[in-house]
Order: sequence, then C-alpha cells, then structure tokens
Amino acid sequence: MATVQDTSLASVSWMEHKILEHVKQALRVTLDWKAPVVSMPRKLSSLQFTMKSFRRHLERVISIEEEGGYLDDVADWKPNLQSRINSLASDHGRFRARIRQLAPELDELSDWEEERFHDLCDEIRYLVDDVDRHDALEIELLQESLLLDEGGEG
Repeated sequence: MATVQDTSLASVSWMEHKILEHVKQALRVTLDWKAPVVSMPRKLSSLQFTMKSFRRHLERVISIEEEGGYLDDVADWKPNLQSRINSLASDHGRFRARIRQLAPELDELSDWEEERFHDLCDEIRYLVDDVDRHDALEIELLQESLLLDEGGEG
C-alpha cells in the first residue's frame, strides 16, 4: 500500500525528471547554436551555464532514485530484474564520472580553442543522448515491474 511519503517521493521524482528534461532541451539548443566565430565566447559562456544546471539536476534525479527511490522497490518486487537494476545503477556512476571530467574541461576552455570546444560539444551531446537512453530503459523497467501481470490468482 502506498504511503503519503511514497506518494510524495514519487511526485518529487516526477517533477525532477520533468525539470531535467527541460534542462536537457536547453543544453541541446545551446549545443546546436550555430554561432559565428565572433560569438564563440557567448556560446561557451551559455554552454558552461547550462552544463552546470544539467549537472545539478542530473545529480538530484540520481540521488532521488538511489536514496529511497524505485531501485530498491523494484528489486524487492521483482528479484528477476536485479541484473537490469544493477546495470541502471552502474550508469549513474558513469554519468557522474563523465560529468566530473567534462565540467572542468569546459570551464577551463579558452575562447580561442575552437576545435577543442567542438569536441567537447560532441562529448556533451553523447552524454545527453546516453542519459536519454538510460531514462528510456528506466521507464521500460518500471512499466514491466509495475504493469506486468504474472497471473497466479486462479
């Protein structure tokens, strides 16, 4: 039976996922901005700002999922899904490590390092796409664990 705390946590988790979706979209808009070379400092500044927001919100979503979120509940309900749960949990570590590497590189980038800037943009795009893939797998896992009727009642 769902408790008020469970319902509240689900509500907070849903809201944080929605915010993260908006931040990912803003990050994509910034990455896709076709700025002329003279606007490179503005694009870099915007990307640094948006990346910081992405990092904060991704960390918040991951923390919610790991600390009292769905991972433990799904493992309890459906132990046969443990390997998929472990895979999703390991993604969290990869995302954290990737951001810990990318954020300082982006922050230390000079306006004149255009080639490195474009390489970092590609790496950030890959990370955001990887987070999207992860989110789709989470949704699939949740749907399977909550909606799959295994029968047995008659």
